[in-house]
Amino acid sequence: MRRVTIITLIAAGMAQAAVWVGYEGGLRRYSDEGEHVHTYDNYRRPISLALDVERHRLWFLDAYDYSLVCFDVDAGKEVFRIRGAAHAPAIGTSDLRLYLLEKRPIEPSLSLDEGDGSVWVADFYGHQVAKYDVEGNEVFRSGSFHEPFAVAALGDCSAWVAGGIRTLSLVGPECETKRNMSGVNEARALAYDATRELVWVADYRNNRVFAINREGRLKRRVTGVELPVQLAVDDARGNVWVATHYTGILKISADAEKITGSIPEPESVAALDVDGGGRLWVAYDEAEEIVCYSPLSEKLITIKRVNTPTGVAAE
Repeated sequence: MRRVTIITLIAAGMAQAAVWVGYEGGLRRYSDEGEHVHTYDNYRRPISLALDVERHRLWFLDAYDYSLVCFDVDAGKEVFRIRGAAHAPAIGTSDLRLYLLEKRPIEPSLSLDEGDGSVWVADFYGHQVAKYDVEGNEVFRSGSFHEPFAVAALGDCSAWVAGGIRTLSLVGPECETKRNMSGVNEARALAYDATRELVWVADYRNNRVFAINREGRLKRRVTGVELPVQLAVDDARGNVWVATHYTGILKISADAEKITGSIPEPESVAALDVDGGGRLWVAYDEAEEIVCYSPLSEKLITIKRVNTPTGVAAE
């Protein structure tokens, strides 16, 4: 019995964290050192990858048919798939007619609720927000949000929704609107900072990033961020990483309310995520690379020849 225990501990110590990459043609798992571990080629285009709080399940949307997929990372197999969870993007279909010059259409996105493990889906072209429980049952679906860009779950069955060009809305367990906040201009991304209990907002056409509390009160604001499109929060270290449309990636101090670093790569960013060590993983779709940066913005690892990466999630 004692020998078995020792072997188990050694094996556990040798386990490596994983980096999950969605790309045109499948899903790949890499080690935290950038070494290829496995390819799952039964997916066409995984987007909006997110790991649950225990890192046992990976959730994503397969943009081939916009199914919501729950994937068991320990067993390396799909748990279930929900077809038709979102609608396919189509350039030029927006009633607002503001996205015709974009390099890519607006994709649906998801957010995990760390409280009950549920999944929120912002269905931009379906004009809906939906929520599914851990077993894949649809809890509710609401069409009261015109072109929702993003959603950020707060861990208590409620979430903030970028529900249109001008409005942020806090919604509750039955998807009823609890609170509205105006003054934004295309909130392209939302991210929850659990340590500070703040929701960070990429306010695209106002060229700023700001944070609000659960009551919708402004708590942080950083201006001069040109066309922010994506966010990744490292709440343990107080870093907010912001991918912009033209000027690379910026690092913002969550407490000092200022830009403290930058990654001025010219390539367009498909996705970004922060691992448990505070390293930033970035999927560059045009360069067809995955790059890992230190918390100080130093390039550490480059994974080349990834066919048009579409998403990334790091343990």
